[in-house]
Amino acid sequence: MLQGILLSLVLLLQCQSRDRWTTQLSQHLCQSEDQVISATRTLANSGFHKDLTTNLELDEIPRAFLLENTTSHFYMDIDQIKEGLFLGYPPVFPDDPIDVEQPADSSPAHIVGVLCETHHVTLPVHHRYQPAGSQPYSSVCIPFPRVFIPVVTPEDYPDLELGMEQMEEERGCKLLRAPCGVNSFPECGWEEVAVVGVHEVCSSVPVGLTQDLPIVQISALAAVFIGFSAIVYVMFCRKEKSKAT
Repeated sequence: MLQGILLSLVLLLQCQSRDRWTTQLSQHLCQSEDQVISATRTLANSGFHKDLTTNLELDEIPRAFLLENTTSHFYMDIDQIKEGLFLGYPPVFPDDPIDVEQPADSSPAHIVGVLCETHHVTLPVHHRYQPAGSQPYSSVCIPFPRVFIPVVTPEDYPDLELGMEQMEEERGCKLLRAPCGVNSFPECGWEEVAVVGVHEVCSSVPVGLTQDLPIVQISALAAVFIGFSAIVYVMFCRKEKSKAT
């Protein structure tokens, strides 16, 4: 009985986490009325593994929260980022578990929350394998994230939930509820801020050629046949050897 209750709670928490960003983004979120920030972004390194660097000119704003849309073409390895916190990677909060093995044509897009406590953040991102095509490379892009700044924090509001509810009622919009620090809770209230000077960043990724598909299929079948034949031969030799003894 107790195990069933615990399992239900775990599933409920997983569902809430899975809808964490998607549900909030569907609401009318509060927009900053007097803040505009500028930003730049680069996608460095060659091959499938990139460094995504974002520079935010926040001036006196202490930190920001980004909602990254990785699209179906990229993924973030959350375990890699968590293990690299000591290297300067920021805390990240994915909307749901990310399958790092799925190819681009079967993977959903993911939204990942990123807590920026500095004005310069770098995250490792990885290309997903693309479907075979007629060209050796394909260009894929990752959009600029939506950016939020804190307006309800523990420093100013001892009761965070009450502070967020009061501000939402006054402004007639919803604050983004997102982590105040490296842990998922407590959650602060964040308003969205306009960003200028930004655009999506793109990268070329190697793609398998459709004209090579017959060669790949024949090679794979040949490898399977050779392996199977070797196993049969070894088993036959052992059987003959056991008969002789």
